[in-house]
Amino acid sequence: MLSCYNIGVSSSQDEAIDILKEVLDNFFSSQAIDLKNVLRRCVHVCEILNWNEQLTWFQDELFGYPSGVELPGYRKAIRGRIVWRATGGIDTVIAKVIEDEHRLKGEPTEYTEMDVWSGIDWVLSASQWGYSESTGRKSSQYISYRHRDIETEEAKVYDKQAFQTILTSIENSVFNFVSKSYAVLRYGDVLQDIWEGYRTKVDEKLISIGFGGHIDTIKTGLNSNNPQDWKTAMWSCRDILRDVASYLWQDPRETYDHLKGKGKGGKLRVTQGDYVNRLGAYLHNKGTTGETGAYLRDEMERIYNSIQTLNKLDSKAHDVITLHDARTAAVGTYFILGELAIRTDMKPVTEY
Repeated sequence: MLSCYNIGVSSSQDEAIDILKEVLDNFFSSQAIDLKNVLRRCVHVCEILNWNEQLTWFQDELFGYPSGVELPGYRKAIRGRIVWRATGGIDTVIAKVIEDEHRLKGEPTEYTEMDVWSGIDWVLSASQWGYSESTGRKSSQYISYRHRDIETEEAKVYDKQAFQTILTSIENSVFNFVSKSYAVLRYGDVLQDIWEGYRTKVDEKLISIGFGGHIDTIKTGLNSNNPQDWKTAMWSCRDILRDVASYLWQDPRETYDHLKGKGKGGKLRVTQGDYVNRLGAYLHNKGTTGETGAYLRDEMERIYNSIQTLNKLDSKAHDVITLHDARTAAVGTYFILGELAIRTDMKPVTEY
């Protein structure tokens, strides 16, 4: 969800590094995390570094999400249940009697869902006490308790654990942001040098076998401010994996018999549409086997599924793909292509 960008060394960068280091120390200590305070610190970091994309997320988590925006998944469809409870402030013992009465009647539990738009203060409170709200319906029956009738109302009840799960998701996202941002700001120049050297080797290999067009499209998209160019870069990540697979794996057989899969006889299917499997078979055939080979095949499957998921999402709504999505797809794609370029001779397999 959150990403970070390289910027030049400045006093604002030094200040951000100090703040992020303090937040990391808090995460690594045995003390409880003051999540509201951490969110505020991250807002300040984003403000002084002009990281507007990340700033929006932190502000929404602090103050609540505005109507009409896309909520994060961890805030959607929080599950609760429908109960009948006593009205007029009668104590929980009577409410328990009412609950037992309904259970004795054999009525099935009815569930409900809610989306959480509120800011961190509300979520923290709900994580301590849970949340309930009346539906406005009154019971047509009265339950006798100590020789008096008790009127009940229907309510939606959400246990505190549901909101604790939201806090855990927010905390994990914040930690990932803080950790990655600190690494980029503190060691960014070194990491950038490593990445540029890695990418140069990959580009040289791919251009030499005719895939320069895909590379240019990806680079142009990532350097653009146009959301349509980000989409184009993303689809080029998919296309280059597919086209490289077709180039490297030219054996006409339907399966690769040295790896298990869902093809005939339980073998790996390597037909034209199975380009992730083709790349996996190519790596295996070129000697990348064992745990390393299995890991790379899993990574290719993960990257493929991520791109396909974003493709389906994009078909339902406009401009849902962000620059961060395109960058993530590009990094994953370059990782796979880099492993191919470094571990193999990049010569096609025409017969195994």
